[in-house]
Amino acid sequence: MTETPQASAATSTGTRKVRDLSGPGITTVFGMEGTDLGILARTPSGRLLAVFGDTFAGAGMGAPHVGRPHPGIAQCAPTTDDRPGPGNPDWRSPVGLFSDTTDPANGLQWAEAAGPGPRDYASQLLDYVHGHGCSTILPSDVLTIGDTMYLHVMVNEGLGNVTRTQIHRSTDDGRTWEPTGAEFSRLLEGGHRQLWTWERGHDGWVYVMSTGFQRDKGVILMRVREEHLAREDTANWQTFGHHKGRWGWGNPTTIVLPGRIGEMYLRRCEDFWTLTYFDAEHYRIDCLTFPDIGADLLDRSVTSHTTLLPGSAWGDESDGTDPTAGPARVAQLYGGCPVPGSTPEQWHFVVSQWNTHASAAGPAGWPYRSMQFVGSIPRPPGHTERRASPTTTHSQSQDPAPGR
Repeated sequence: MTETPQASAATSTGTRKVRDLSGPGITTVFGMEGTDLGILARTPSGRLLAVFGDTFAGAGMGAPHVGRPHPGIAQCAPTTDDRPGPGNPDWRSPVGLFSDTTDPANGLQWAEAAGPGPRDYASQLLDYVHGHGCSTILPSDVLTIGDTMYLHVMVNEGLGNVTRTQIHRSTDDGRTWEPTGAEFSRLLEGGHRQLWTWERGHDGWVYVMSTGFQRDKGVILMRVREEHLAREDTANWQTFGHHKGRWGWGNPTTIVLPGRIGEMYLRRCEDFWTLTYFDAEHYRIDCLTFPDIGADLLDRSVTSHTTLLPGSAWGDESDGTDPTAGPARVAQLYGGCPVPGSTPEQWHFVVSQWNTHASAAGPAGWPYRSMQFVGSIPRPPGHTERRASPTTTHSQSQDPAPGR
């Protein structure tokens, strides 16, 4: 796999924080003050589902509940064993929250929890015990096809040590989930097929961009027919690559976006495609906009490249609302999932933050949260503004036929 340098990115002007999406007083009612991610998709009924990663009752990574445990714990199967560990006995991943917010401008509001437990408790979506065969299972992306939702996850034994990946599904609007049986080796495509993002092309194919979970690899592109998505047989998949001077499907895998890429989210908006992603090499959240899947992501004549939110040191942050504090910037940021219903002029996205060591923010472990920001992204070169309804501006919504 050959990698080429990325071109420099323009900076989005006016990016600002909208609100915190998790933390004390925000998600306390769901028994989840400490969490990250918040991967958003439209459910078949049109609601928003946000899927979060490692989740704890207390405010921080591994933080236990303070005071009386949430009564929902007793109504759910155990998620941790009896050994001491972070957040025991209430470490969960993944979990989900529903939102009925129709306009993201004022910030997403949570209505109820997904999962097999009571609706005021964010129970674990998948049936497993942390420490029994894996340390945790982390979500990478969610997709809706018709009346079924699909969740791709990474099974970890220690953070960043993926042992395999899986696809799960929900047929009840994202409330409960079951394995499809599709499970994939962490070694596929040289380890570039661990952290996925996917989107429907509305041509019968699901397009998948993927990389490793170590933030030390570039991105590859694959596709599979919708009806074969939940099958384990990799023969159903096609890779995109460069061979004998030409790019095409069925060629050996070639890196389409070089660098050290982390969490990423492939989405359609209006009549073009977007990829919002964490650029670990440059410590920022960027967005690419391009006309077609398979377009050259490094060719600035067809692809626009914008930095939505740069990282910063602790003590040097800005939420972007005070001009005297300078542009928005966030310490130890990652993620960047767009909010369905976003437009290029109002590109809402979810940013995670985890203070991994004692810093100006305080002791290690907090902040560990998800936040909503809004910025803007350019359309690809040659694309002009067009009017679109909130359900079609961003493809995590339903299809003209039933869809994502």
